[in-house]
Amino acid sequence: MKNPLLIVGLMVAVGAGVIGAVIMLGKTSQVNPLAAARGVNLPAEIPGPATPPALPKDRPVPSETGPWPVLKCDKTTFGFGRMAVNSKKEHTFVIRNEGEADLIMKEGQPTCKCTTFALDSKVLKPGEETRLVINWKAGVAPDREFSHGGDVYTNDPKNSEINFGVHGAIETPIEVLPNIWSVGAINLDAKGFFQASIGSSLTDHLELEPVENPNGKVKVTLTPMNEKELSKGTWLAGFQVNAEVAADIPTGKFEEEVTFNVIGIDDVPKINVTVTARKYGSFILQPLDGAMFVPDKKVLQLGAFPASEGRTAKLLVIVDEKGMTEPFQIAQVEADPPFLTAKLEPLGVPTGTIHRYTLEISVPSGRPRTHKTDAQRGQITIHTNHPSKDTIFTEVVMHSH
Repeated sequence: MKNPLLIVGLMVAVGAGVIGAVIMLGKTSQVNPLAAARGVNLPAEIPGPATPPALPKDRPVPSETGPWPVLKCDKTTFGFGRMAVNSKKEHTFVIRNEGEADLIMKEGQPTCKCTTFALDSKVLKPGEETRLVINWKAGVAPDREFSHGGDVYTNDPKNSEINFGVHGAIETPIEVLPNIWSVGAINLDAKGFFQASIGSSLTDHLELEPVENPNGKVKVTLTPMNEKELSKGTWLAGFQVNAEVAADIPTGKFEEEVTFNVIGIDDVPKINVTVTARKYGSFILQPLDGAMFVPDKKVLQLGAFPASEGRTAKLLVIVDEKGMTEPFQIAQVEADPPFLTAKLEPLGVPTGTIHRYTLEISVPSGRPRTHKTDAQRGQITIHTNHPSKDTIFTEVVMHSH
C-alpha cells in the first residue's frame, strides 16, 4: 500500500492550485486554446460593469433614511410669448419646502450664455419658500423657438433634479418687406410705382406718422391691413404701402431715403427705407455683341488688351426723336482717357419716333498704355444734337498693356 501521507500531500497541493487558479481568474481572462492557436490577443483583464458618472461633489444628496424634504413648485416652465430682438426679460419661480427636513438646493449650468438663474436661498426649512429668478436676453436675430433654462439639484429624493426654463418667440419689432424699395426703370416723363408692407409681430397698436423724405420726390400712402391680410403671416398690425416716385427726377440712378415715424413700439422711434430707381432720359443704352456693359450702373468693361491693337465695344442706343427735324448725330465727345472715340450708325427701321443706333466706343490702336480700375474709372460723355440736351454717358474700366 502506498504511503497515505504522500497521497494527502498531493491532494492538498492540487486543492491549493485549484483555489489559486480561481483567485487568478478574478484578475485575468481565461485562456482560450483555440484563440491562442490562431494568434488572437485576449485582454489582460476582464472588464467589470460600467461605472456611472460621478455626481458633482457639492451636489445635494438625499438622505437614505429620512426624514426628507418635499420640493413643491406650481410651475417649472414659463411661456413669455413674444419679445423684441436685443431686449431682456426675467421671470420668478417660487419654490416651497413641504417636507419634514431642510431642503438643500444648488443651481446647475444654464443651457446657453443668454440665460442666467439664481436662488435667493439655497436652504429652506420645512414650511419656507424662496424665489428662483431666471434672466434671459434675446439675440440680434429672430428666433421663434426660443427655449432655455437650467437644472436645480436638491436633496429631495423624489425631485433630486428639476429643470426650470422659459420659452417663446424672439421677433423683429417692426419689419419692412422688402427692406429695399427698388422701383426699377422709369421712362422719360413717367412716374415710378412700388408696393411694400410694414408690420409688427409684437403689438397690435402700431402707428406710422406722416412720411419724411429730403427732396419730396417720393410720395407714400399707407393703408392699414385688414384681418384677412394679417392672417397670412405673423403680424399683429401692419400697413400696405404704395410709393410713387415723381416724374421729374433727374435722369440716371435715383436714390432717396424715406423716414417713417413709429408709434407703439418701444426703442423704435423711426425707420428708414431706401428707395431706388433708374430714370431713363432721351437715350437708353444696352450692350451689343457681347459687350461687357452694366446698364443700371452705366459701366463699360473693356477688359485687358494690347495697346498696339486697341479695343472696340458696341452698344445699342435707343432714341426718342420726337420733334427732331434733322438726323440724330454726335456733336462733341468728352473723354478720360482723352483718346476714347465714339461713332454712331443707324440700326434697323424706326418705330414711330423711336430710332435705334449702334454706338461704337473705341480705344484706337497705338495709344499709350492706360489702366482704369473700378476704384478710379474712366468716362466718356457724348453730346448730341437732340433737343433735350441730354448726353450719352458711361464710365469705363480698362487695362491696355
